[in-house]
Amino acid sequence: IAIEGCCHGQLDDIYGSIRLIEQRENCKIDLVLICGDFQSLRNQADTECMAVPAKYRELGTFWKYYSGRVQAPYPTIFIGGNHEASNYLWELYHGGWVSDNIYYLGHSGVINFGGLRIGGVSGIAKENHYKKGHYEKSPYNASDIRSAYHVREYDVKKLLQVQEPVDIFLSHDWPRGIERYGDLGHLMNIKKYFVKEIMENNLGSYPNELILSKLQPSYWFAAHLHVHYAAIVDHDMWKKGIYPASTQSILSGGRRSQPIVNNPEEIKIDIEANPDEIEISLSDDDNDDDDTPAEKAPALEAISETSKVTKFLSLDKCLPRRQFLQIIDIPTPNDETGNYDFYYDIEWLSITRAMQPYLSTSYQQTSIPSDEELKLSIEKERAYLESKQQDRSLDLKIPHNFETTAPAFNPDVPTDIQAIKQNQYPFLNPQTVTFCNEIEIENKINVGCRQGPTQDDNSHTASEFVYTSSDVQVDATFINPNLQPIKRLRTEKIASEIVIDDDEFL
Repeated sequence: IAIEGCCHGQLDDIYGSIRLIEQRENCKIDLVLICGDFQSLRNQADTECMAVPAKYRELGTFWKYYSGRVQAPYPTIFIGGNHEASNYLWELYHGGWVSDNIYYLGHSGVINFGGLRIGGVSGIAKENHYKKGHYEKSPYNASDIRSAYHVREYDVKKLLQVQEPVDIFLSHDWPRGIERYGDLGHLMNIKKYFVKEIMENNLGSYPNELILSKLQPSYWFAAHLHVHYAAIVDHDMWKKGIYPASTQSILSGGRRSQPIVNNPEEIKIDIEANPDEIEISLSDDDNDDDDTPAEKAPALEAISETSKVTKFLSLDKCLPRRQFLQIIDIPTPNDETGNYDFYYDIEWLSITRAMQPYLSTSYQQTSIPSDEELKLSIEKERAYLESKQQDRSLDLKIPHNFETTAPAFNPDVPTDIQAIKQNQYPFLNPQTVTFCNEIEIENKINVGCRQGPTQDDNSHTASEFVYTSSDVQVDATFINPNLQPIKRLRTEKIASEIVIDDDEFL
């Protein structure tokens, strides 16, 4: 499995780096995971639906995969970040193919691939929108273009209902407090502007902290902060708020003292000559308990040797001399059969059915029942779905049914300002319709919106398409009057660093 940090639209460079590793190491990559800021920009209209300064609205290389000009060479799974074509990802709220062989996990989701259970949550946490519904509609105004990617409590609540083990979890921002279980001193030295948040325990996402505490996945991969950083969370220590000795010594100044323990799985990071490859290994050295202060003994006894452990890794963005790529090998039962395909997860489908009535597309979030009530409802829905499986009216294999909706960018067609305006209005995605029909839930995503072009229509301009909705109007107040033709990146060029506003960075 190849894990990549922030994509920023540089698929050609990412896939090219993976090919080089395959050639050099004589290995085969079966899956690629991308931890947000994917930037699935189909056309110039999508750049207007992405929250970045105008000078950074570069089209990237995704449009070539969307249009079918090139094929993704590896099965790829990604979650959304805070620099996305939010209008397109909303079309696939429940998850789906953004192009052939590239799968979006949805605003939150769990699927199975090759015998691994992979979950994720898209976006970043922002307290003032956390308890709101998904009310934003494209074309976005200046506020909605940002709030559209803010994590909602509803999507987190769905993940908190998961009971069965998760192998891999993806997020964009970090779980709050996870940096305290790695080489904290090194992080504070190389990212000095993190120090205040670290000392106040405000670095990272509180919703992700909840998810980590509940799901306890074997691996957690993230990005967002543009730094390579590894940590190992012993969940007995995590639950008790106990930190490794090195972390405690950093936090002890001016803070209430906590029990000091040595992390039984101290992290060692070996960086190869190629900075794109990072190997994480666990120390086999036993801790010397002879020097343990007396007050540490109760805490050490409380930590079980069989405690669940989560291996966390954050990666950088795709730029030269950045540590943006990690290769790991996870054996699965499917290695024997070679069945590396995508499957729906029966527990997640049950949760989706049980919680669908509370999915809000208005500003106010519908009241969500207690976990006890939800548990009973999920059990009922699971029994129903399992009965559908038995009579073969439910197929868990995810269909490879990608279809284009908005027209793909065509470099041979001149910029059409009117088409850019029109294509910011929402499309009804056939994959979402099919998914909702398959598990018999109401489709609340872009209901009544226009149908997109067929795959044979990508050479046309948007103004040539006939929309199914009769009330689609172009409102010029949503459009940047100074709109300029979008810069297109050559495949060999790496995008400039995106400057993130301070209030969106953490």
